[in-house]
Amino acid sequence: MDSAPSLQARIRADLKSAMQGRRGAEVRTLRTLLAAIDNAQAVPVGDRHETYVVRSFGDAGVEIPRLELTAETLAALLRRECAERLAAAKAMLAAGQEARAAVLQDEARIVERYIG
Repeated sequence: MDSAPSLQARIRADLKSAMQGRRGAEVRTLRTLLAAIDNAQAVPVGDRHETYVVRSFGDAGVEIPRLELTAETLAALLRRECAERLAAAKAMLAAGQEARAAVLQDEARIVERYIG
């Protein structure tokens, strides 16, 4: 499994290719994956949040490094993204929405490309 930065770089390169090829479903899925990784790297605020304070531009006191994702955490995130799409596709099939289910299954296949 790639590290988060290398996987993000790979997804961004694939996103650029998908955009150039006008593959809308792939573009949408890759953007969603990048957002999920970004959200997983967000630093929780918790109870340390202070009220709004005006700071000068470039004040290093407000810079907090993003969380580093382990390979296991990243793999779990990708498996969860894939599983959510497959579960939704199953529900769509049960509801008679074959076209929507096919879209979700295609998205799950795109996510599977990045799983270990």
